[in-house]
Amino acid sequence: MNMGAKRSEKRLLILSAAMMGLVAVGGTVTGILSNSQAILLDGIFSFVAIIIKVLMMVTSELTRHESSKRFQFGYWQCEPVVMFLEGTFTLLVVVYAFYAGVAGLLDGGHSMSFGIATYYAAFFALLDWLFYFYVRSSNKKIQSYLVHYDNVSWFVDATLASGLLLSFGFAWFMQYTRFAYLDIYVDSLIMIVLAVQMIPPAMKILIPSVKQILGVAPIELHNHVQQVMDRFMERYGFSDYVSSVQAYGRAKIIEIDILLPRDYPIQNVSELDRIRTEIDHSIGYPSYEKWLTISFTTTKTWMAKDYELGEAG
Repeated sequence: MNMGAKRSEKRLLILSAAMMGLVAVGGTVTGILSNSQAILLDGIFSFVAIIIKVLMMVTSELTRHESSKRFQFGYWQCEPVVMFLEGTFTLLVVVYAFYAGVAGLLDGGHSMSFGIATYYAAFFALLDWLFYFYVRSSNKKIQSYLVHYDNVSWFVDATLASGLLLSFGFAWFMQYTRFAYLDIYVDSLIMIVLAVQMIPPAMKILIPSVKQILGVAPIELHNHVQQVMDRFMERYGFSDYVSSVQAYGRAKIIEIDILLPRDYPIQNVSELDRIRTEIDHSIGYPSYEKWLTISFTTTKTWMAKDYELGEAG
């Protein structure tokens, strides 16, 4: 990511943290005033989301530096770790919300002020959706991994606020009907519904981050590198090759070991460097998002273990 995109990424993350602070304060205060556990949950979710966003900003700063003496392969691994923390936190909120909702129903529900709650939900539903679409549009230009997954939290919060608006608005109207006695269960039911709605976004963050932390090879990147190398193998007459790929956030780690015949005509290192450059250009991706290593050997011992053959190759 170039410096201009990095500055845009940092600006969006700072703005996101500031906006989430507004939601956190508003949700906490309104939750207490209206006696709504659902709104209070939204406020608490937002406070912890601020901490995650601060971690994202720190990670954004770290990834500006490709490597250091202590982290010689760079700081890319920090991105999936931060996303794992956000996904885990979101999942914990889901579990708590579901438990609190069920417990509230079993305890006989509780009364609350639907007027205050409805005004809160209307204001923040509009604010959250506007900011969500603004960030999504802005990120199309910079293609930030952190901003993309940070915006998932805004989708979650916008969905929460919209659900609260519909539910509290309906409950407020219901108070003027013969079903008014049921309004004590509304808040607990909303907690359960919101918990179920938050499961897919939580998994959307958690599953990719776990795969990256565990080092699961991204299949699309693997296939792309294989297709490129198959063409070069035929073009230059390589005996064999083994490619290994991994991804950390936006960074792509690619290692390629190429087996040459012992009588291969090219003996000049500069010629091999030229082939490396060709392979690099064919694989694509910006240099600041790629860690590419290409080695040439005439001995299989120096090649990575072939995961397809299950033997040294």
